Amino acid sequence: MKAFICMLITLLLMGICVAGCSKDSDQTVEEMNAESLKQMQSGQIELALGKAMAALELAEKENGADHPATVMSLETLGLVYQAMGDAEKAESNYLRALSILKKSSSPDTEEAAKIMNNLAGLYYTKKQNGEAASFYKQALAIVEKKFPAEDPRLEVLRKNIGICEGINNGEAGGQPVENSTAAIQNMPAAKNPPVNMVQDLVPQQVKDSMVKQLADQNIFITDLEPRSPVVIDKKGVVFPYRGVKKGKDAGSAQEIIVLFAAISNPEKPNAVIFQQCRLISHISYLSAMEKGGIAQLKQEIKEVFKDLYL
Repeated sequence: MKAFICMLITLLLMGICVAGCSKDSDQTVEEMNAESLKQMQSGQIELALGKAMAALELAEKENGADHPATVMSLETLGLVYQAMGDAEKAESNYLRALSILKKSSSPDTEEAAKIMNNLAGLYYTKKQNGEAASFYKQALAIVEKKFPAEDPRLEVLRKNIGICEGINNGEAGGQPVENSTAAIQNMPAAKNPPVNMVQDLVPQQVKDSMVKQLADQNIFITDLEPRSPVVIDKKGVVFPYRGVKKGKDAGSAQEIIVLFAAISNPEKPNAVIFQQCRLISHISYLSAMEKGGIAQLKQEIKEVFKDLYL
């Protein structure tokens, strides 16, 4: 736990509200999936699961179980299960979504690449690095044909492949993604978890506020990348982001994890209030994920945010 207590930054921020629920019968499949993700953001994981399951049921009723229109619902359900720490059910939904896409007339889509990436990240957390690398490579093969050569998402996938193959070979990990800052380019290779293309759920104004407050203290955070959210029982949710921290000295750049902590809004059932933010070592984040996945990370986050979640 010592590695977890790197730095404490408390942000007194405005509450960020999420749109309220409406009856399933009044919603389209797309609206239900969107609401499920919002409920997951607000920490209402049981409601999010119910909404995602209802969206899938409606999609199957309208289009059939193997129609490409059901893919988004399967992906949403997979994301919710992943946030709950249920890797097996998340995997099942991702694989079913991919199976449908492969049978369709256009299997090599960006949606397929995103699902492959998320599935690969799931395999990584289960220490199935060979399977993870394989799916990352399949995703890369798709997006290389669709994105410009300089698109940063290509580098993210290449980094993920290097990480998985490096671990398989007993090395410390893959090389970090190239950055225009020389100090970051020359950083020693670090054992990082692969980047998962999850939903970026923290409002931009919250991230901007944190970055500005840290910059006022000569601590500069860049390259924020979302990780899977961690639902803390019924009390709220924490959103981890990988980032690069630099001080006045460019040579001091290091990779960190930024934890945005929110509590459930007692006055608005589908809203959260962002209250605190902390920076922790990326090594401690990785250690928790390797030890017990989201469930282990949740327990350690509770200790970090004792005043919010214990």
